[in-house]
Amino acid sequence: MPDFALELSLDPASDAAVVAQWEALRTAGLPSQADHKSMTNAPHVTLVAAQDLDPEMAGVASAAISLPSTLVVRGMVLFGEGARVTVAHLVEPDPVLAAAAAQVRAQVPELRHPVWTPHVTLARRVPRSRLAEVLAVLADTDEPRTLVADRLRWWDPVAGEIEDLATA
Repeated sequence: MPDFALELSLDPASDAAVVAQWEALRTAGLPSQADHKSMTNAPHVTLVAAQDLDPEMAGVASAAISLPSTLVVRGMVLFGEGARVTVAHLVEPDPVLAAAAAQVRAQVPELRHPVWTPHVTLARRVPRSRLAEVLAVLADTDEPRTLVADRLRWWDPVAGEIEDLATA
């Protein structure tokens, strides 16, 4: 079963910049997040993901997170071991958001990823043999220097619902 999640969604300009990179990868015939068919697929930064997440955490997060929040793009990051990796923008939240995220995450006992690595996914399951191609395509796009998070959303995989909890 997919994880419950609290996510930061991006403002229209930031969303468009990331989607343009997704489309560039797709056009080049490479793995792209644009190919992900889930109803939750949109550029975002996951704050919390857990198999069991108390719905009350939505209220805790809404109270703690201040929006809008600027995320500075610090480069690319690769996640994964073995033959395939995920390619993402590594983003640095401002100190207020970083502190709020730490406060929220500290209240979730079984996080999928105990250490928060804020990022925006560009492509999943990229064969290592095609990594140079992916990076070359991304180098030819307008890489955003900053992204703006303007919404906090809750993903409930059991109900199959996404709910905006807070907006800027």
